[in-house]
Amino acid sequence: MKEKVVEILRQIYDPEIPINIYDLGLVREIRIEGKRIFVRLIFTANKGCTLADLVAVQVKYKLMKVFPDYNVEVKSDFNEEWNIGYATETGRLMLEEIYGKDAVEVLVNKTKIEELVSTNKVKLENFDPREYMRKAVEERYKKFREWYDKHKI
Repeated sequence: MKEKVVEILRQIYDPEIPINIYDLGLVREIRIEGKRIFVRLIFTANKGCTLADLVAVQVKYKLMKVFPDYNVEVKSDFNEEWNIGYATETGRLMLEEIYGKDAVEVLVNKTKIEELVSTNKVKLENFDPREYMRKAVEERYKKFREWYDKHKI
């Protein structure tokens, strides 16, 4: 039964990183006791994750749909910080394909995604945040599209 729960969790994707929550390492605990399923989630942005509730609701809804006779409890844990070590081997390979091996190596040597961002600071003189975000989103979409086309999902 746990394998079926994992299969369902692999169908739910992080809202910002195009990798499922299980392989990304956001699912920290799965317990099945009698007619109860408990799932504990963490988030890459931790307390700053504005979409945490959306992910938790998706998990609960999908599990309840497949296991209607079970009491499903999903807990969002904002006290534990995500790190690359939580990702499965598949998740790590996905991260490397999307963001590059260099970025993943930086994450291996750091404990937080925020530290990766701080190592790539942008000069603030003549800095247009809208233009920067537009370019960042375009580049991220381009990498995701290449990955998506390669894997034919």
